[in-house]
Amino acid sequence: MEKEKSPDQELLNDVCRNAEMGRDSIMHVIKLADDPKFRRSLETQLSEYQKVYDSADSMLQERGGKPEDVPAMSKMMSYVMSSMKTINDNSPSCIAEMMIQGSTMGVTKITKRINEYKGHDERVRDVANKLLHTEQVNIEEMKKYL
Repeated sequence: MEKEKSPDQELLNDVCRNAEMGRDSIMHVIKLADDPKFRRSLETQLSEYQKVYDSADSMLQERGGKPEDVPAMSKMMSYVMSSMKTINDNSPSCIAEMMIQGSTMGVTKITKRINEYKGHDERVRDVANKLLHTEQVNIEEMKKYL
């Protein structure tokens, strides 16, 4: 029987899953980005997601846990949707719109999780807030390409 996760482990897992989805989404669309400036924006976002993921992963392991993968079905649905949307239009505007939609979902999910967090570790709360800030910055950056 699996032992129950602490509030810290729950929030850190949510951060990891959210950052993983952002990272995977960018890795899928970045190869479609021909515009060098847009590509650099995506690379910067990819790097930020990786930093947040690594921080949350490290903190989770300190607490005896390990990141839970994003469900395969969620990844597949995201991949299929982005493939369908970019099949006829892989312009920066189209990709930016998709990235804004994904980051908006990320903002909603992580805000909800932060508000539900019953733990008291400020480091855990800080990494979740770092993800929230990253998502918000990403949205603002992508708006430039609409």
